[in-house]
Amino acid sequence: MINQDILYLKKANRATMIKYKNQDVIIVDKILENLLDDYLAKDLSTLKGRLLATSKVYHIYKHIPLYLGNNITLIQAFNKKEIDNIYINSYNIIDMVKDETKTKILFLDGSSITINKPYRIFKKYYDLSLEIKKIQA
Repeated sequence: MINQDILYLKKANRATMIKYKNQDVIIVDKILENLLDDYLAKDLSTLKGRLLATSKVYHIYKHIPLYLGNNITLIQAFNKKEIDNIYINSYNIIDMVKDETKTKILFLDGSSITINKPYRIFKKYYDLSLEIKKIQA
């Protein structure tokens, strides 16, 4: 379910939508936090623990990138308390385009998503995820 082909996960009210490279979309009947906790449990870790460790090591306190493993580092597009938050896998981003007050994100498979976040702010989050990618590579 969670693998390196994930483009993004979208938090819904009581479910999580997962979008993959091949345009497949699945809906999981779990809230995003529980889904990620279950995934991280196989590494004897938790969502809270990963975020705390990343925050401590990289001195990041808001919009902390979430390292899940090889080729999966998620960037929060919005505040984690927002109902329809999106977590984007930075490994599958090939470009970002400024679109007034929004950012268009282009993925490896040619698909894209537009988020309501200024380019310079999302670019900052993306750059932080790249730092994590460098260390983990």
